[in-house]
Amino acid sequence: MECFKWYDEARAAYQGVVLIVHGMAEHIERYDEFANFLAENGYIVYGHNQRGHKGSIQSDDDYGYMSADDNFFILVSDVDEIVDKLAKEYQDLPLYLFGHSMGSFVAQRYAQLHGKKIDGMILSGSSKYSKPLLLSGTVLSWLVRKIKGPRHRSKLLYNLIFGAFNRKFRPTRTDADWLNTVPAEVDKYITDKYCGGILTAAFYHDFLRGLKELNANYDLIPKDLPIMIISGEKDACGGLSKLIIKLYKKFKQLNIFDLTFKLYPEARHEIIHEKCKDEVYSDCLEWLNKRQSK
Repeated sequence: MECFKWYDEARAAYQGVVLIVHGMAEHIERYDEFANFLAENGYIVYGHNQRGHKGSIQSDDDYGYMSADDNFFILVSDVDEIVDKLAKEYQDLPLYLFGHSMGSFVAQRYAQLHGKKIDGMILSGSSKYSKPLLLSGTVLSWLVRKIKGPRHRSKLLYNLIFGAFNRKFRPTRTDADWLNTVPAEVDKYITDKYCGGILTAAFYHDFLRGLKELNANYDLIPKDLPIMIISGEKDACGGLSKLIIKLYKKFKQLNIFDLTFKLYPEARHEIIHEKCKDEVYSDCLEWLNKRQSK
């Protein structure tokens, strides 16, 4: 895995450590501005390119492919490996996860399995999908993988996961309009060789299977784990607010002691690149700083 670090070398002391877990079909370098902001305000920030993504592949043919099976579990295990190393290196500092989109699901599954190892998590661009949708998606992706092979790149599976997102914003300028209201940011994503595109059948199948496991085990998340949920009001991944509110209500139902929730009006999926990004940055920093005094 390729891992990056952001920190202010001139500081004598630090507030905490933040591990960023990026989303599907993107890479950690896209978080440079946000990571630098946190570093300038006293945090040591780490982020890795998840397997199957830029910096963690041997060739372009490996983009969106890790193994024939257990891909989601591997992503969670990678986070655990990094967390263990950071906890050992920074024993006196609190450790937080920031997970965006797919990274938010990885972070939640991590919290279910290893929640006592971290001091809080921020979930950006997340959602809570229904059991029937995940079941049908898992079965369909299993069939595609079995018939076409684990490395097959299926337009059908891509449309199943992402196709409906962009249709919510018709008429659209590009296939990625659902990501952002800022055209320049959408264009950056589209022209980035290591963003977007169709991933492999194995990756999609294991992602959907991982979401099924996540949905079935929410009660494993420690009730004393501080959680912040942030989302664009018009994020299609979050059901234009409906599905992200479902996630928030699920955590409330679980009696999570320290739960923060905020929607950003008119913003779409990638809120750290949106028009409201300064507000998002400040909100995340304020949340992190407040956890220091608890």
